[in-house]
Amino acid sequence: MMTSLSDVSYSFTEIKVTSWGLVLRDAIGLVFLAVLIYAIATLRYRITGRAVEVLVFGWCVRRIRLDDIEYVRRGWAFWNEHWTNFKLWNCVTLRRKSGWFRNFVITPRNPTGFIAELAQKLEDLK
Repeated sequence: MMTSLSDVSYSFTEIKVTSWGLVLRDAIGLVFLAVLIYAIATLRYRITGRAVEVLVFGWCVRRIRLDDIEYVRRGWAFWNEHWTNFKLWNCVTLRRKSGWFRNFVITPRNPTGFIAELAQKLEDLK
């Protein structure tokens, strides 16, 4: 059954509430997107005595034990768990001994220094 335009009626307040609801939804979506992009852009990595940690806003969100690292190399691997920011030219792959995704890809600020420091920690562990 078709309805004609004369059968449809909206009040001014309904249209106003609906449009403000859309504006609020879009604003919340943009804030969420901005926080997500900022979190990705500011990922940090820390090498401790026992693990390599991924930090988001200063909180450790992922940890790879040093005794689980098989080797470390510059570059990336196709099948991986990646914790990378937007600087993909700084990729470092940590090959793990166990897990579903054995290649763990990160992007430290100074990849050469990071690899050297991690290699030293791995040597000290042996």
